[in-house]
Amino acid sequence: MINLAREIGAEELLAAAFYDLSRYSYAQILEPSPGDPLHPDSSPTTTSLAHTLSPGDMQRLALGKETAQHAINTLIQNMEYASPDTSHHRLMHQRTRSATNSRHSRSASATLAAGPCITPAACRKDLCELVELAKQHYLMDRERGCADPLYVAEELGQLKSAEFSDCGACARDLETWAARERERLWKAIPDWFRLR
Repeated sequence: MINLAREIGAEELLAAAFYDLSRYSYAQILEPSPGDPLHPDSSPTTTSLAHTLSPGDMQRLALGKETAQHAINTLIQNMEYASPDTSHHRLMHQRTRSATNSRHSRSASATLAAGPCITPAACRKDLCELVELAKQHYLMDRERGCADPLYVAEELGQLKSAEFSDCGACARDLETWAARERERLWKAIPDWFRLR
């Protein structure tokens, strides 16, 4: 796909082609086993990537794979900032409590429906546990997606589902954060592979 994109001048496909290839291990790229999607026998027109990519493109691929791995590390580290500032939580909690105490149950329920976090300490603890779980899963165990930052961002956003979470506001914050991160990562991909 990389060579085809270069041949027809489809620069917009080039970044996606490099990214797709970078999700495979070096063993799958350089020495694919029979049955691997990159094995020459899997397609009559496919030859070994090691022989078809230019040395410059192999270098771009290696540099991009390394940058993608760093992006996953950074993504997981930044996950702890996915929920709003605790001082904001505290302020919303005080407003909700004062509204309840003044018997404005209608406005209190409206405030809750709007989605403020009323348990910031518990939510902060949950988020820290999710960060540790993500580190274990993607960095230590190297489960599926460990070389795919867009996949990791998508999964991180779904770790605290709004329909099952005790705090819908924080679950939505995590989903919103993940969507922003996916967009940011997607825009950065051409730079990872030195295509600009």
